[in-house]
Amino acid sequence: MENKNAAANPRLWGALGVGLAAFAAYVFTATPAAYPLDSAELASAAFGLGVAHPPGEEVTLLFAKLFTLLPLGCVAFKVALSQAVAGGLAAMLVFGLVLVALQNLDVVVTSTSEAGRVSVAAATALAFAYAPGVIIVSNRAEVYAVQTALSLGALWLALRAHATADPRWALLAAMLIGFGVGNHSLVAGLVGLGAVAAAVPLLYRSSARVRLLSFSVAAFAVGLLVHAYLPLRAAALFTAADRGIDNVLWGDPRSWPGFWWMVSAKIFTQKTGIVHGNASPWDLPFLPLQELEKIFALLAPVGAYVLLRRKETRVAALALLVGMAGSMLAGLVGGLDPENPDIRGYLGPAIALIAVFSGTAIAMVLAFFRAKQLRSIFILVFLSGALTRFPLADEYPNLRQVRAADFVVRDMLSELPARAALFTYHFETGFLVGYQRLVEGARPDVAWAHLAFAGDSGYARRVRDAEPDLRGIMDAYRDHAGLGEQLARLDDLRPVRIEPNLATPPEIRRELGPAGDLWTRASHTSPAPMRPLPAWVVAEAAHNRQTRGYLAWRNYIDAAWSCEMGFIERARERFAELERLVPEDERFRELQKRCQ
Repeated sequence: MENKNAAANPRLWGALGVGLAAFAAYVFTATPAAYPLDSAELASAAFGLGVAHPPGEEVTLLFAKLFTLLPLGCVAFKVALSQAVAGGLAAMLVFGLVLVALQNLDVVVTSTSEAGRVSVAAATALAFAYAPGVIIVSNRAEVYAVQTALSLGALWLALRAHATADPRWALLAAMLIGFGVGNHSLVAGLVGLGAVAAAVPLLYRSSARVRLLSFSVAAFAVGLLVHAYLPLRAAALFTAADRGIDNVLWGDPRSWPGFWWMVSAKIFTQKTGIVHGNASPWDLPFLPLQELEKIFALLAPVGAYVLLRRKETRVAALALLVGMAGSMLAGLVGGLDPENPDIRGYLGPAIALIAVFSGTAIAMVLAFFRAKQLRSIFILVFLSGALTRFPLADEYPNLRQVRAADFVVRDMLSELPARAALFTYHFETGFLVGYQRLVEGARPDVAWAHLAFAGDSGYARRVRDAEPDLRGIMDAYRDHAGLGEQLARLDDLRPVRIEPNLATPPEIRRELGPAGDLWTRASHTSPAPMRPLPAWVVAEAAHNRQTRGYLAWRNYIDAAWSCEMGFIERARERFAELERLVPEDERFRELQKRCQ
């Protein structure tokens, strides 16, 4: 018993060290304010226990809700903290998977010490943990760190079931896959096939196959029960619709069609043509090379070959390969846009498993070193190399100084007239406004609606109940009739402010004019020049692609409206901002030429 405990101690301390080192990196780089993309939405949904965008992400929301109760700064940071914990767990699971891969390689076990194998596993796990794409989904409000941890956990449990012939581990793996489907069904389902591959031999060896299969399906179904959150929470939010629309509620999952619309993510499958038009599957081989050190990543095929050619490690190799392929397929389905950090989230399990194979190859190299001193030096260099990737610089993916998007939207809200009617359209603006109103309690006097959601009957109904003054606008926008008259009528009750967009009909745009950062009825147009973005905001945009993309898009659309409607001075102001943000952008230059 003492020997067993002594052998387990290096692994225990190694796992804890890896988890803490990864967690420290994610906390050190965590966003201190609401972030663009869908991070502000997910922070709001966790805070208010809303229903996030399809497929719902209810596991992440429930997990993150616990962290919103901590007295540790703003809600956006606390939700990022939940992802940091999940990212640390994912790194620990990579550590464990490396040891699982090595445990039946006799040449490694007999030629290296336990401490040496633990060091290799720790260095491999940190190489994964400090990959830029892994950091960027672990230091902000997101779902992918949780999903990577769930997927790797299911794989680890299934491989443990195979190694010990204990079906209880397989049942836990099935339950984790079910939880994963309740978080991100595409990644969970495809990567979960690796865990299934590891558990199938156990099924064939069992004398009670039917019972084991039935229990596995039941365990998976237990995990799926987390989906009950969607209709139950939606029912509560619709009941309280007259209290406001700031809480996140996508669709109407109270009915079966609405529930299926949510969990199947049909809204995104309808846009796959657009997504794939900006993506190339040929980027796939290069993304892991960007995430992991090139030489380290290129060792992965060697590790896979080593595990496949030995009978005692073949099942583990196949399970890891199937899980890796599933993650890559999920990335292909999602659209391999290298500039989209969410795609790195889809590939999180693949990056982890490539690292596992690479760590296996390095352990094999160590086994052929005869001199212990040389072996120790090699391990030290490998471990030091992994630690040097700790994200110290205040540049992407380090988000600890990123506040610009949150600042710009807060500034926009603060300048609204009393009791204004605000209409946003860009999804990032809508998420950031929702965060400010729900979490920070900003501008409760303002009646707000997000026009991009006007076509959704559930959202439109909530707006009508919460803001009766906006009822006519929502109906007119949905029916494409009478919008001008409704805007004029509303403007008599509340000062109307509209975020420029590509969807507002030209005849309506021609009745509008600029007012501060937004647009209003032409009769209320303000000739005052715009305030330029603060220097620190532009500096942040230079280092953070999401900040830069959000600010540039807002200025671009506003410039397009200004050119179209003859506000040339305002267009020049917007072009000046675009010159500061994206001086090399071709679309901006083309618009500028047309405007002149």
